[in-house]
Amino acid sequence: MPAVVQLPAGKALTVRTAADVFLGSLDNPNTLRSYGIGVGKTAEHLGEDRPLAVVADDEDGSTLELSWGSSAVNTWNARRSAVLSWLG
Repeated sequence: MPAVVQLPAGKALTVRTAADVFLGSLDNPNTLRSYGIGVGKTAEHLGEDRPLAVVADDEDGSTLELSWGSSAVNTWNARRSAVLSWLG
């Protein structure tokens, strides 16, 4: 499990910045590759330039369903895990 990461303060944190900081904290290249897919696609769908603070809780679930709802169970679980780790 990745370590807790201190996010930059002082201005509105965008979805993309939060994703980049989170992904930059991952040391394992395999985890980075896998999480990069889930977090990257979710960030794109949510709007990379949006302030993270205005993203509603149900939007990330909708994005997961839209992007991977018909995927294999293992794919769904991997993408969901990545997004939950990022937003957690």
